[in-house]
Amino acid sequence: MTVDPEITISRGIPEMVPMIAKCAMAAIDRYNFVDEMDEEQTTLYEWLLDICGRTDTLYSYRNTLVAKVDDEVVGCLISYPGDDYEAKRAFTFAALDGAGPSDTETGPGEYYLDTLALLPAARGHRIGLRLMESSVAYGLEELGYSVVSLLVDVDKPRLEAYYASLGFRRDRTMKFMGHDYYRMILTGREG
Repeated sequence: MTVDPEITISRGIPEMVPMIAKCAMAAIDRYNFVDEMDEEQTTLYEWLLDICGRTDTLYSYRNTLVAKVDDEVVGCLISYPGDDYEAKRAFTFAALDGAGPSDTETGPGEYYLDTLALLPAARGHRIGLRLMESSVAYGLEELGYSVVSLLVDVDKPRLEAYYASLGFRRDRTMKFMGHDYYRMILTGREG
C-alpha cells in the first residue's frame, strides 16, 4: 500500500461477496485476514457467503460500502435503515444463535452502521474514516434519516473516543451476543 493511497468508495456488488463475508467475520473478531480459517471459521464463512450474497438480509452486499485501493477491496462497512431490522434480524443472525443474549441494535427512523473492517495493511490510512463519512452521508443526506447509530464495545474506550470525535454521542448501554456495548448516535439535520 502506498503512503497516501488513492481510495475509491463504492457500493458492494455480487463479485465482492467473499471479501464482504470476511469483513463481517473480522468485525466480530472471528477472522483476522492473516491466518488460515479453522473448521468453525470456515463454517461461518460459508454461511456468510450465502447471507452476504442475498438481497433480503441485513448483511447483503447491497447494504455494503467497500473501499478499494488500486482496484483491490481493502475494507467494507455494512449499514442499513433500521426500519426493516426486526423483519431481517432473525434470518441474518441465525448462525450466531447461542452467542449470547442481544438487545435490538436499531429500529425505525434511524440509519445503522453495523459492521466495519479493514485489511491490516489498510489500517491507519483514514480508509475507515472515509467509509464512515460516506455511509453517514448516505443515511442522512440521500435516504433522509435524522439519526445514525452504531455500537461500540465498552472495552474499547479509544474506539468510543474516535466515534465521539466524529460527532457520535453515547446513548445507552446494551447487550449484543452477551457482551456490553455502548449504543452511540449521531443526530443530523431535521427535515
